[in-house]
Amino acid sequence: MKLLQSSDWGGSSEHGASVQKILDGTLRAMRTIGARRLSMSDISDAGGVSRGTLYRYFASKEDVLAAVSEHVCDSFERGIIEAGAAHADPVERFRAVMRFYARFTIERSPEGFFEVEPAFHLNFLRTHFARHKAAVRIAINASLDHFETLTCSTVDRDAFVDTLVRLQLSTLIVPATPEWIELWNQSPDRLLEWALRLAGKQERTN
Repeated sequence: MKLLQSSDWGGSSEHGASVQKILDGTLRAMRTIGARRLSMSDISDAGGVSRGTLYRYFASKEDVLAAVSEHVCDSFERGIIEAGAAHADPVERFRAVMRFYARFTIERSPEGFFEVEPAFHLNFLRTHFARHKAAVRIAINASLDHFETLTCSTVDRDAFVDTLVRLQLSTLIVPATPEWIELWNQSPDRLLEWALRLAGKQERTN
C-alpha cells in the first residue's frame, strides 16, 4: 500500500487542494459508511471531485486510506510541535501542547467515528503510536528540562510521554467529558505545583 506524501500531490496549489478535498471527503464518508464499505464513488462524492480527478492521484481505495492515515499523523506531528514552539515559557509551552492534543483528538475523531470503523482506528493507532510519542516528546522536551531543573531530578521522559499518549488515546473509546478535558488542560499547572513543592522541600533540607 502506497503512503502518499504531501510532496507527491503535485506542484500547483490546485493539485494540493484537490487531494485535500479527497482526504477530507474520505474522513467524512468514513464517519457514516466506514472504511470496509467505502467505495471510490463514495470518496469522489464526499470529496466533491470527479472520479477522473480521484484516480489521477489514487489508484485504489487502499491508497486513499493510506494517504488519509499519513495526512492525519503528519497534521498531528506538525501541529503539536508548532503549538509548543510558539511559546518560550516552558510551562506555557506545556499548556499549549496539552490544549492542542485534546482539541486535535476531538476534532479528528468526532463522536461515533470509532464505533463506525474500529478496525481502521485501531490499526492507525498501533502503526502510528511511536510517531505520536516522538512528536509529543519533541514538543515538551523544553518543559521537562524546566521541571528537572526545578526538582534537581531526572524525569523518565519515555514513560512520561508514553503515559500522556495512552491517556489521550483512551478518549477515543471512552469519550472525554468536560471535566476530563479541564483536568487534562490543568495538568501542566499541577505538575508545576508539584515541582515547586519538591524544590521547596529540597531547599529546606539543604
